[in-house]
Amino acid sequence: MTVLAEKAGAGNLPAEVTKFIGRRRELAEAKQVLARTRLLTLTGVGGVGKTRLAVRLATDLRRSFADGVWLVELSALHEPELLPRTVADALQLPGQTAGAPLDRLSDHLADKRLLLLLDTCEHLVDGCALLSEVLLRAAPGLRILTTSREPLDVMGEHNLMIQPLPVSGGPGEDDAVALFADRAEAMAPGFALSGDNRDTVTRLCRRLDGIPLAIELAAVRLRTMSVEQLEARIDDRFRLLGTSRAGRDRHRTLRAAIEWSHELCTPDEQALWARLSVFPGDFDLTAAEGVCGGDEVAADGLFEVLGRLVEKSIVLCERDGRRYRMLDTIREYGAERLAELGEGPALRRLHRDHYLDLAVQARNAALGADQLGWLIRLRDENANLRVALEYSLSSPDEEATGLRLTIVLQHYWMCLGLFAEARRWHERALGIASASPRDRAVVGYGAAMVAVQQGEPDYARPLFAAALEAGDDELRAHALHGQALIALFEGHLDEARAHLEEARAAFDEIGYNDPLALLTGPHLSTVLLLQGLEDEALAVAQETVRGGEETGECWNHSFALYARGAAHWWLGEHDKAVQDLLACLRIKESLGDQLGITLALDLLTPASVVGGENERAAMLLGATDTMWRTLGASGQYGPHYMQRRATSERAVLRRLPRRPFEDAKRRGAGLSVAEAIALARGEAASDAAPGAADAPAADPLTVRERQVAALVAEGLSNREIAERLIIAKRTVDSHVEHILAKLGFNSRTQIATWNERRDRAAGPRA
Repeated sequence: MTVLAEKAGAGNLPAEVTKFIGRRRELAEAKQVLARTRLLTLTGVGGVGKTRLAVRLATDLRRSFADGVWLVELSALHEPELLPRTVADALQLPGQTAGAPLDRLSDHLADKRLLLLLDTCEHLVDGCALLSEVLLRAAPGLRILTTSREPLDVMGEHNLMIQPLPVSGGPGEDDAVALFADRAEAMAPGFALSGDNRDTVTRLCRRLDGIPLAIELAAVRLRTMSVEQLEARIDDRFRLLGTSRAGRDRHRTLRAAIEWSHELCTPDEQALWARLSVFPGDFDLTAAEGVCGGDEVAADGLFEVLGRLVEKSIVLCERDGRRYRMLDTIREYGAERLAELGEGPALRRLHRDHYLDLAVQARNAALGADQLGWLIRLRDENANLRVALEYSLSSPDEEATGLRLTIVLQHYWMCLGLFAEARRWHERALGIASASPRDRAVVGYGAAMVAVQQGEPDYARPLFAAALEAGDDELRAHALHGQALIALFEGHLDEARAHLEEARAAFDEIGYNDPLALLTGPHLSTVLLLQGLEDEALAVAQETVRGGEETGECWNHSFALYARGAAHWWLGEHDKAVQDLLACLRIKESLGDQLGITLALDLLTPASVVGGENERAAMLLGATDTMWRTLGASGQYGPHYMQRRATSERAVLRRLPRRPFEDAKRRGAGLSVAEAIALARGEAASDAAPGAADAPAADPLTVRERQVAALVAEGLSNREIAERLIIAKRTVDSHVEHILAKLGFNSRTQIATWNERRDRAAGPRA
């Protein structure tokens, strides 16, 4: 492969937290295969190390792919129809894209040189096969690497069977022995591989067939027994299998190792292991306590039991100790035990109820200062929300609750732009025959709002009409808002204004009870502006901005800032416009709202022209062209919007010769979203990385959040910060979540670095 390093390092591969051992031959062979073929599948038994090898392989190949290497984790996904959207999410493509997700994904990848790693495909083989075939045909520069217990059986696929680590017992160090020694030293600091114990360790690894997961589970036992005792216990375990080693397949070897780990657990640990299998992916402590507590595992003592499972490597701890998960093989074993206990249906219902309660809490906080933190929390729980919806909507006795969960999640999907996800669940809910007329109308309204954003007004019209006739004043106001959007996007400004004014009059009486109701303000301001009524547009936008400042709500507030910025711009108040648009951009960035980001960047383009930054304006045009293509949505915003974009381009062309203009636009088209945002702010593209922005130039934190950030920088834990400020720890947790989201960070270290820069830039204090 040709090495293209312009964007070397792009992607989302996780950092390795333990030493990678062995597999030199497999790595070399896989690299050779990927140099001459475009689809490589690593197959092998569970626990053999396919994922770890694939991630190391992808890491080694990063510099060969100008557009990066991207990991898509599929173990928590059980709906094949969501596979294209899941891949798009991993590639950080916006959820607001119009059209079929697979088509949009194909368009995005068409000109990319990229490696896609699809991990854990065996339960979605048909879907992964179809996806791979379509994407490889659409994107000549694409390579796909998959891990699966069986091949995809796709034309052109090369299958590389991953065998367990070799255990020869010769004079050189075997990889299996090296793995055991490395993990054992981490688990039992007093352990060291030596001439005295090498033969014992070798026999132990041979009895475990060299399967990495089995070896790692065994190494944990050195905390409580010697390696000699460990070998004897494993001998006993395999004697119980009733077959010779030659007659024992590797699947049974791994199962025996897992069963032994299970038998060495206490009854409360065994019960929790089984119950935790109800989570499809990762989960937090609150969820574990709410879903899995009871009987053998008291909720107030669950943290201690969970900690013991972490110590035994049954459960993995992630994200600074805030999230937990189990490996697929371990979770599958737990699910078998859960079925044997007969607790499966009850646990699935408890799981659903927990996430319904979480969604209700988020919905109740949707109009206040905690909105952003709750949206981020729901985004972290998306896999669990999917399982809760699937359980409810596919169980006849639970359909009513499924409808409720769908309705409660409407604001979450809309605020984060998860349109494809929302469309799927709304259409599932619309198929429930037992739904009440009002519930059907509310779900229909939600499906229609999504369809409008996806550029399908004809799908939306009858659903809005049904909502208007449902006999519910609030639903009628929402439906009028939806009809106004169709009129706006089709260029019928008088009709759009009439619908919006009627909807706002209704909400003034009923109350603005959700973010979508508030959005009538920015939309009305936009219509007035397009009608040439700049002063009226500014007044409406100003009123909506004040509302957001009073409540702390951020999603609608960002649209209000955009609308006010646009009005200021049309009134010639350019500095005020740029200030509002940059403030809007900060919020949109924290939400990951790529549609909102693109809208703001579009309006910042003429600001660059007025400021004499013509090259930057041309680059922003190129960047937003790419972003609109990714969204597939610019045309649906109507003729007035398209005319405004064309005017911006003509203004730049009047100031730049054609060749420099095209060159700058081409460079802008290659920018990432983060780089485009940095460009609009007047920063170097390299400053777009998390933690690199100049803090004082755009400090989005409240006074209290700055206090918390300073204490984080001192190294205090959340509990210590709560004691220092005399507030609840839960409040501190929320503040830290807000800080991370607003600054675009993912660690406390980045907060500390940001705070240090801010203090340094502010200068000495009196």
